[in-house]
Amino acid sequence: MLLQAAENLRRLFYPLLCKACGNEVFQQEQLLCWRCLEELPFTGFEQHAENPVKRIFTGRLKLQEAFSLLYFNKDSITQAVAHRFKYKGEKELGIFMGEMMGRKMQSIDRFQQLDYIIPLPLNKKKLRQRGYNQAELLAKGISQILQVPVHTQAVMRTRYTSTQTKKNRIQRWMNVEHVFDVQETQSLEGKHVLLVDDVITTGATMEAMGEVLLRIPGLQLSLCSLAYASRI
Repeated sequence: MLLQAAENLRRLFYPLLCKACGNEVFQQEQLLCWRCLEELPFTGFEQHAENPVKRIFTGRLKLQEAFSLLYFNKDSITQAVAHRFKYKGEKELGIFMGEMMGRKMQSIDRFQQLDYIIPLPLNKKKLRQRGYNQAELLAKGISQILQVPVHTQAVMRTRYTSTQTKKNRIQRWMNVEHVFDVQETQSLEGKHVLLVDDVITTGATMEAMGEVLLRIPGLQLSLCSLAYASRI
């Protein structure tokens, strides 16, 4: 009784709020309210080996599997969630969404033979500005569910690049060409790695990094993202 009274008093003055909309959340471990959870536009891509994300890379990268958890549209719940953990320091939300991704993949046999999870790296300048890598937060969440280690030292981003948001496909590719460099080749030889990013649009950044990784002897590549945007 005393514990419940104390919890009720704490909630009165310090309510738990949804990280997306600001409404009250009634479970401490739940970072999104039930309304926002119900509005999440799940793609269901994990159920289909040949899904739109994988088709983006046809003829561009040799992939084992590809998957995005949510559809991305401007002014949507997906954009609100991604913005909160990418730019507003809500690190727990990034891990939470990664765990959600991991649970979807956990139920599918195609994602059971992974050796490493590799988050798309940030350039050192951008990492200092933001203070953390949003893709690494997602990777940590996936790792906690799939029990596959995160490998953050495998690839470096060698130069600063401007945002991809307003660029077309050709401009995006030129912006990220020759920006990735593999640091630990031997540890990845013959391994199946999962490359992780927050949003896939044209796939240019993933393609640039994937090309570098696939030069490693025997490496198998899969990739995933929190969201898939056919256009922005």
